[in-house]
Amino acid sequence: MRKLLLIMTIVYATIGFSQIRFYRGDGRFDTDIVYTIDDKGTVYHGDNRFSPIIRYTISNNKVYLGRGTNPFNCLYTIRQNKVYKGDTNFSGDVVYTIEGQKVYRGNSTFSSECVLTFDNNQVFMGSSTFSNDLLFTISGETNFSIAILACIIGPY
Repeated sequence: MRKLLLIMTIVYATIGFSQIRFYRGDGRFDTDIVYTIDDKGTVYHGDNRFSPIIRYTISNNKVYLGRGTNPFNCLYTIRQNKVYKGDTNFSGDVVYTIEGQKVYRGNSTFSSECVLTFDNNQVFMGSSTFSNDLLFTISGETNFSIAILACIIGPY
């Protein structure tokens, strides 16, 4: 029985370190988890330990709706510092432009078009870093680009 408990603890700890969690505001409780991204690029609504609801799948700089990588379910394509709607790269289909730690609406980098700011594993609304504008706190190894994270949080 002790061996089983030890093995379960090790597996649980390994899973916990290989995931990214988005917490609502500055929360850190399990009830504050909005999204969980596992190391395979599967995005769960809430905490994947308790909720099997898959919102998105991330693969090859693309974000797909639900489980799998069917081209018909492609929501966003990331190329360089741009996020495009669907599986395209036309300038008219730019949803976000990424510059530094900021995400801008459309094909612009004007301050008035800033929709998200990433700072110290926190995501703020607009170009602000005030605590009142804090949307999410991110925990875990953030091995995904800001563009992909913006696709999951958005659209704005």
